Amino acid sequence: MAKLMKPLKVAASTAPREVKTLAEYIRRVEARKPDSKVVNFYRGHGSTGHVLQPSLFRNLKNRQHEKNILRELVSIHPSEFATDRGVFEQIVRMQHFSLPTRLLDVSSNPLVALYFCCVNCPDEAGEVVRIIATAESTKYYDSDTVSCVANLANLSGSERGELRGCRSDADVKHSDAGKRLLQFIKSEKPYFLPEIRKADLKSPLLVKPRLSNRRLLAQQGAFLLFGLDTKLPDDNRFELKISRTVVPAEAKRKISESLDKIGINESTMFPEIESAARYIMSKVTPAVDEEVGA
Repeated sequence: MAKLMKPLKVAASTAPREVKTLAEYIRRVEARKPDSKVVNFYRGHGSTGHVLQPSLFRNLKNRQHEKNILRELVSIHPSEFATDRGVFEQIVRMQHFSLPTRLLDVSSNPLVALYFCCVNCPDEAGEVVRIIATAESTKYYDSDTVSCVANLANLSGSERGELRGCRSDADVKHSDAGKRLLQFIKSEKPYFLPEIRKADLKSPLLVKPRLSNRRLLAQQGAFLLFGLDTKLPDDNRFELKISRTVVPAEAKRKISESLDKIGINESTMFPEIESAARYIMSKVTPAVDEEVGA
């Protein structure tokens, strides 16, 4: 398992700044000093004040039935999951089909997040959330730590509750829930040693997935994978720093038009043919028929 990292040293969060044009937003991004030890991911919200929390944890019923939701979908459509390498990739696929999961979509491209901020809730102020992490703490899809956290989806709510009550790594190891979690991890990674860390199960992880579908590739997608802690507050105790940029409602349309000019629109963000068709029709100017019945 990965060793614990030193806390990321980033200036304390201040009140959200406001941008009204694409140029102003880009200047703000470019003003940040390059740092090879830090990575940035972004998420766009159509309105302001959102707590970073996956869809699964916004509904108690969904949370209680997480393992059944996963199993039901895999049992009904096994061929869709045939190429997935473990539970993490299964829940990425569930996310693609809009089922509630413990994942939160983010992007490595700040313009992608700005697009989603501007196209949703056009009559409200929106925001782009920037999530800052150490490069060393960012995980890939095949990480052992990712397997530990993702396989929490295979446990019942009471089993996850038991793990929350564990005070040490030894408690996790000897608990019934810890032993069951280990079984699921070893089913996809037989070499895995019984060394599950309580701290790894709590902290949300920034994970770079395999870009296995066109939408993930187009959106330069990544994920926040949540474990036993179901929210990520701005003043969190993890290695993740949060800052927010507000986009006023009156600026959204102009920014969307500017993004369209540089190729960021519904057709490119959602490369499925239905999205391309909607985008094409949105650009068609209604013509006046010269003859009745034309």
